[in-house]
Amino acid sequence: MATPKTSPNRLPFTELMSLIPLPPASSENPNPNSVPNGNRHAHVHGERENGGGEERFMSTRPAFDPGQGSAYGGHVFAQSVWAASFSVAEGMVVHNVHGFFPLPGLVDRPYIYSITHLSEGRSYCTRQVNVRQPISPSKPSLKSSSKSSYSSLSSDPTPKFSIEDVQGELGKGHQIEVGVRERYRSVIEGKMPESWPFVPRVDAPWAARATSRYPTPNTFPGLTMHRVNMSPFNTTLPPTTYRQLTYYQPLGPLPPSSPNLHACAHLYASDRNSLYLIPNALHTGAEIRQMGSLSHSVVFHVSSEALLMREGEWWVQESWTPRSGSGRAVHESWIWKLEDGEGEGGRGRDVHIASSWQDGLVRYSEKREEQKQRLLWFQGMRRMGLVGEDICAEEGLPGLGEGKGSGRGGEKL
Repeated sequence: MATPKTSPNRLPFTELMSLIPLPPASSENPNPNSVPNGNRHAHVHGERENGGGEERFMSTRPAFDPGQGSAYGGHVFAQSVWAASFSVAEGMVVHNVHGFFPLPGLVDRPYIYSITHLSEGRSYCTRQVNVRQPISPSKPSLKSSSKSSYSSLSSDPTPKFSIEDVQGELGKGHQIEVGVRERYRSVIEGKMPESWPFVPRVDAPWAARATSRYPTPNTFPGLTMHRVNMSPFNTTLPPTTYRQLTYYQPLGPLPPSSPNLHACAHLYASDRNSLYLIPNALHTGAEIRQMGSLSHSVVFHVSSEALLMREGEWWVQESWTPRSGSGRAVHESWIWKLEDGEGEGGRGRDVHIASSWQDGLVRYSEKREEQKQRLLWFQGMRRMGLVGEDICAEEGLPGLGEGKGSGRGGEKL
């Protein structure tokens, strides 16, 4: 059954994505080369933006912290597209987005989104979104948006928007003939989406070990997400056939007049615990040394009307991994709209609305002292008061104030 507790303070998706418009960077700092720790890519776009203007926005709500002190990547991925949507003409809806992640985001400071216009057309337009964060922890304010206080590039999504074909071509197309509910009927038939457990903070055996002793409420903001137990399906299958299903729906209503916000909710869901699927498929989750997303891409296949998330509707992400090795791995998924109606077996039609493709860093070590992903997670959970010293000691963490070195956010290693 689903975890009985959920935090009453979880933010609705609309509020989680809220932005503050900022003045152009050129009005604050005319010299792009003054950006500390910047790279050549950031400087080139700074010169272009100062010459031709830019749109800039700042986040107002912190991203979710899965435990290790760095932000959930789906937040900046989705909010980048939401920021870019304010720079396009009316009727333009995101068609695809490709994001790159050189550094993890931090949860104690806002994101600053700078929008560059790469192309303009009657039916399509493309934007580049450079994302930075202040070097020091801060709350969202105009003061914290000073360009001279930015850290180096943390994300670099490139969304493409398009106007729908109004001449009838939308009716032509194809998708896989057997929908998600039929293919996994043996696992999910007769069960409601909300009957499955909430998606865990981190989908790893050591995290499950901790939360079994220190249960925590579901605090994930923006969406309600439930993870299907696919063990009956996956038991005898090789890694390439391993599957994971995740149901989701938004927290709070989303205005039907903002289809780009609905698309952003799907983008936000697409990254949840994504790379953890790879070690789970390989049964190597206890040996993760280091893991992180390098790039993430999503393509939408349907009209804006088909993207709208109405109250009470559930959507499902079907995920798998086709390849891993040499310290890298690929995560893929299809996102499905579950329509009501009298279809086969009394079910409605399943509509494949989007596909995702993610390239990630996945490294392993059998030495417990080298399993940085696990150690950082327990340190972060200890810092938030969500696990006890007993289990931290069992996991090999030094006591508070001990140890050498530091991890992301100043954690001791």
